[in-house]
Amino acid sequence: MNRFDEMSKPYKKVLAKDDDVHCLKAIYSKNTDALLNPITALKDTIFHIAAYDGREEVLRVLLEMVPPSKRAEVLKVKNIYGNTILHEVATTTNVKAARLLMEELLVLPGNDNRQREEILGAQNKLGETPLFRAAQYSCKTMVEYLATAIGRTGNLESHYRRNDGTSILHIAVIGQQFDTAIWFLRKSPELATYKDKNGNTSLHLLASMASAFKSSSPTKGIFKEFIYYCLPSDSRNKEGTNELTKNRQDRDLEQGEQNRGLNQQDYCKGWKMIVQIWKQKKMHESAVKLAKLLVGTDTSWFETHEPEEDDTILMERKEEEEEETSKSNATANTERSPEPDTPLLIATKTGIVEIVKEILTRYPQAVYHIGQKGQNILHVAIMHRQYKVFHVLKDKEEAKRLVRGIDNDGCTILHHAANTKYYHGGTKPTPALKLQQELTWFEDVKNQMPSHFIMHLNKKETTADDLFKDNHRDLLKTAQEWAKNTSQSCSTVAILVATVVFTAAYTAPGGFLQNGRPILLEEPLYSFFTVMDVAGLASSLTSVVIFLSILTSSLEFEDFHHRLPRNLSLGFTFLFFSVTSTMMTFTATILLLVHLEKKWTATLTYAAAFLPICLFALFQFPLYYQYFVAAVKSILDFLRRNLPDGHPILLEKPLYSFFIVMDVAGLASPLTSVVIFLSILTSSLEFEDFRHRLPRSLSLGFIFLFFSDTSTMLTSTATILLLVHLEKKGTATLTYAAAFLPICVFAMFQFPLYYQYFVAAADSVFDFLRKNLPGNSELLRIKNDYRRPMEFCLVLCV
Repeated sequence: MNRFDEMSKPYKKVLAKDDDVHCLKAIYSKNTDALLNPITALKDTIFHIAAYDGREEVLRVLLEMVPPSKRAEVLKVKNIYGNTILHEVATTTNVKAARLLMEELLVLPGNDNRQREEILGAQNKLGETPLFRAAQYSCKTMVEYLATAIGRTGNLESHYRRNDGTSILHIAVIGQQFDTAIWFLRKSPELATYKDKNGNTSLHLLASMASAFKSSSPTKGIFKEFIYYCLPSDSRNKEGTNELTKNRQDRDLEQGEQNRGLNQQDYCKGWKMIVQIWKQKKMHESAVKLAKLLVGTDTSWFETHEPEEDDTILMERKEEEEEETSKSNATANTERSPEPDTPLLIATKTGIVEIVKEILTRYPQAVYHIGQKGQNILHVAIMHRQYKVFHVLKDKEEAKRLVRGIDNDGCTILHHAANTKYYHGGTKPTPALKLQQELTWFEDVKNQMPSHFIMHLNKKETTADDLFKDNHRDLLKTAQEWAKNTSQSCSTVAILVATVVFTAAYTAPGGFLQNGRPILLEEPLYSFFTVMDVAGLASSLTSVVIFLSILTSSLEFEDFHHRLPRNLSLGFTFLFFSVTSTMMTFTATILLLVHLEKKWTATLTYAAAFLPICLFALFQFPLYYQYFVAAVKSILDFLRRNLPDGHPILLEKPLYSFFIVMDVAGLASPLTSVVIFLSILTSSLEFEDFRHRLPRSLSLGFIFLFFSDTSTMLTSTATILLLVHLEKKGTATLTYAAAFLPICVFAMFQFPLYYQYFVAAADSVFDFLRKNLPGNSELLRIKNDYRRPMEFCLVLCV
């Protein structure tokens, strides 16, 4: 028990941050031999613990307690992993602690260079020297210091590899110590060609690190991205001599890594997020510099593989051919070379645009490189959903040949766009947007390849379209359920809002007079109350109609490409506006009923009214933003496909604005009438429906149908006047007359029927108001007055 107490006391003291070295000295002063005893389960001595914690003062005091004859033994003692004290201190950024140990080496008895070389070159169980571990875990300053010390007594190249063949450049890249890797590469350029046991060079490893580059790192959000671009770049001069001068060495030893981070600490002290972003930006810049150096020594792209299939489509495959291909695939899988893919294809898989651009800039012909599976760079980018790499490649002239490539499985680039083997959920938040992203991706790839390649069958006798539907069936089902549930929830909220604002319309603030006139009608806020109440009712009902159209649709694949995002965007817009209008109505009611004379009271009232609006906007804006962007993109894609060069030629003409307005009105009004008539077709039409609801619905349907015909003919007229320049007034007048002829004929023959339904709808509205509002005589007068001009128009039409 005493033995374990003796182990615990120094262990706690050495880890304490109060630098109580005198207590440690008191513990070991009676028995200095105990300094070399292990105090942890990993056989660490007190020196190991102080070394990996970077406790320079503790190391100094403990070393002074060791007799000079045993100090070499202290530097040689190893823990369970075979690490010496120098191994442990090399993993820290405390160069001063390493300097302290180096001074002990210089004063070894007899000034034995062989013994110093043995201590500096001591290997742990993995074959790692202290310099090797510093390359992975420590800073560039520590590496430079140890390398300089080794250069004075021994051969630096003996530290370049460990037992499994991993080089010191490999380990620096694995540890993401890119400044250290650049230093080693400039000191020994041959390190770039070293391969590990798996045949990977350092560029292979760097090309697989997505987080080390800006293009392949996850997005941080708008605010963090803004900070990232505002922070200055690392402008330190990396060039210079390979050998450290004495002045440079002394400065590094005295200041160490603290001098490296001086700018961050000065300008961003206390801002951990900014320091982290700045550190990440510097890492990205160092990774790009290292990649440029490594790409210059890489020629792996030149060793290409011959594809098994030509770039000729097959619309049917014979059974014998299928058996032969299956056998060849089996033998190919067993005999395939264990060599890894080239850095070009690895960088394409991980989406590192910087490496791909650097390779293709230095070696443009590398774009035709074909991998072991017969896939070119375009296959790989599309298969792994690397959108940025794809957009870089599709604009190249070589892409016209790459799109015709067929891999060893008989798959075109469109097959890979349809395959979900490497699909990990995309970058969109909801299932509907994920499916839309996949549909857009499939469409973009389809537009890049020759149209007849769509009919090509792979070795499983599947076209790309069939493969897409089979692989995305589960996603379609999930998206359908999400769209239905979201529409149902939103329509419920919209109906509740409509109920509230509809009730508020007939319970005016302050009440009514005997003649039905609102008491507070003359108040300025009453008009605001009325407008907001009507706007809230109209927008909520509009959103209900939109969400109901989603609920009643089948929601197939093509619906998720354009129509559904547009409808959801409109539905969310009207729903948000209805909530806003409802709160404005509530605020106007409060201010009408309670006269707030103090400004701060009114301010609190406004703040309370806007609180739910702000919360609704805060939590729903990300989703609304995604669908709004998707809707806008679909509209822009439609215009780009159907307009020359994406820009109307007659955009500057005054009539073009009229054409756009009438065209949009002509689209909106028939769709509205279709929704109204569909609601009639899908209703049960019982007795009570024919009294009020059906006449109102038919009246509205006829109004929107008539307006759609009018706007359509006006659009046609504007088109004729834009395309045919009519200089004579008589010709223009005939054109207008011809345009309005079907409108007049439609009005003449349909007006009697429309009049009857309009009167029936208006009567139902007035009957409802007469039952629920005071002042019936005034309403009867209004009802009789509006009938007279309508009857006169009816007589004229007949």
